[in-house]
Amino acid sequence: MAEVRAPKRLRRRALLATPLLLPARAHALPAELRFRVMREGSAIGTHQVSFAETAGTLTARTEVAIQVKLLGITVFRFHHHFEEIWAGGRLRLCASRRERQGNVVEMTARAEGNALLVQGPEGQQRLPAEAAPLSWWDPARFDGRPLFANDTGKPLRLQASRTALPGGGVRWRISGEEESEASYGPDGTWIGWTHKAEDGSTVTYERLA
Repeated sequence: MAEVRAPKRLRRRALLATPLLLPARAHALPAELRFRVMREGSAIGTHQVSFAETAGTLTARTEVAIQVKLLGITVFRFHHHFEEIWAGGRLRLCASRRERQGNVVEMTARAEGNALLVQGPEGQQRLPAEAAPLSWWDPARFDGRPLFANDTGKPLRLQASRTALPGGGVRWRISGEEESEASYGPDGTWIGWTHKAEDGSTVTYERLA
């Protein structure tokens, strides 16, 4: 199946050489975050988020690629491309293309007036203007925003709790329709993630330089 291209405004911009500042946020972001995806101690893929800023607009581009092999044979394949455009602390536009075991799911969301209009496998939905996708690079979105799945657009029923870490970092634990924990450094930079997969296995992220 031919890849569906994101709208022109979502295409990747050149990365800036200097740190990036998320609108309505106090700390600078690195130009890129990279993680090794581990399942029960074995490397199975990568998760990368790159950032670009221009004229007060921040674009975050996420690429997740996972491949699980058994006796040299690929038994599971997953790829997720997801882009977000933020301005003034509000999500303006996002687009997702997720391929899992050959099945493709697409979703888009666009700010319009006092709402966020979502189109995906769940159908058309109208979400609050402050709604945000459940992507992990920004811990600020766990502090009260309505969240939706970043692959289907489905509104999520979640509970979030925050724990201080030694050295000034924090850990956010998300429970409900998603069971995950994410860790952040003193400056708010995403540094780790743990997730309970559908098959009961534990998936963790290891930060790469």
